[in-house]
Amino acid sequence: MTKVAEAPALYETAPPEGGMRVNARLDEGTSQELRQLLKETGMSVTEVIRESIHRLYLQESVETRSPAESFADLIGCIDGPADLSGNYKVALRDSLLAKHG
Repeated sequence: MTKVAEAPALYETAPPEGGMRVNARLDEGTSQELRQLLKETGMSVTEVIRESIHRLYLQESVETRSPAESFADLIGCIDGPADLSGNYKVALRDSLLAKHG
């Protein structure tokens, strides 16, 4: 007899303390992956789901940002001459000459 996989289902209810309660149906392959993760990490099902959602959220957030948005925290965080972007070759040459003569 061939086992037919059930269609994925997701049910949400709001627990009294806030957040979201989730009831999900997993196919056999995903169930096996989850069991393996539980065994290898020692995490609970809830912890694995939270971590998985968080990682996917971060991945999707990074993919939808422009390059400028991705580097916004780094722009202007380094001290140096104001004209370094235009004269970096001169600064690099001088630095190398000072170090290696």
